[in-house]
Amino acid sequence: MGTVILWTHAAAGAIWIGACACFMIAGLALATGSAEQRNFAVNAAPKIDLLGFVAAAVLLATGLISLIAAGVLRGFAFSTTFMTVLAIKIALFIVMIAVMTWSMRVGAAVRAAVARERIDAVAGAMTRMVKAHAAIVAMGGIALILGTWLMGS
Repeated sequence: MGTVILWTHAAAGAIWIGACACFMIAGLALATGSAEQRNFAVNAAPKIDLLGFVAAAVLLATGLISLIAAGVLRGFAFSTTFMTVLAIKIALFIVMIAVMTWSMRVGAAVRAAVARERIDAVAGAMTRMVKAHAAIVAMGGIALILGTWLMGS
């Protein structure tokens, strides 16, 4: 059972980071101010963000389960290094969620602006959302590396 939880945790992290990387790549590939960029912001971006958000929720749940299981096995006696790495991972997760939430609010504002036919708002918002997703990818990469270390400890 523990192996299933760990693999689910790792897969959820990879899906979240992969979704953000796809968002970033697509956002960078689309011509600024184009109909394709507007369509992406209105139609595809919310779906990609939803996938990332669901993966983040699964990541949180499986992370808690893994921590409790590891605690039971170790009598909740964790090394200082383990706790430091875990604290960094938790901090990264919190910042990643905050950035994701902010980006989703920007996306909602863009969709509302497009609905009011203010298409000029799309380009700047897409730039901000792409940067947010790039930051999530970078932080997620660090968290995945730290998670690999935790699994071995």
